[in-house]
Amino acid sequence: MARVGGAVITVVRFATRGPALAAGELRALLERTAPPYRAVPGLLRKWFLSADGVGGGLYEWRNRADAEAWFTKEWRDRMGATYGVEPSVEWFDSPCVVDNVSGLIDYGEVQT
Repeated sequence: MARVGGAVITVVRFATRGPALAAGELRALLERTAPPYRAVPGLLRKWFLSADGVGGGLYEWRNRADAEAWFTKEWRDRMGATYGVEPSVEWFDSPCVVDNVSGLIDYGEVQT
């Protein structure tokens, strides 16, 4: 099966250094860094991710072209300058979405 014109998911991961941020510090960081993502062309949703020693994001894109336009050499350079590490980016097509909030299942444009 192939999805034609469907959503694309990217997962970005990077190593973090030092202790985890306190709740107030994390909130301040998110309030500073999250709003600009509202203006990214083609970005439907972004989840900020955090685990011991790892930070990242899960991005839901309208299509691959929009995602590729975001993850440029300049983006990688900015991530390196900000976090001091090279992030990894994983790419996934999303042939089906189960949305328990709306009660819907979106099979997209799956072609058999």
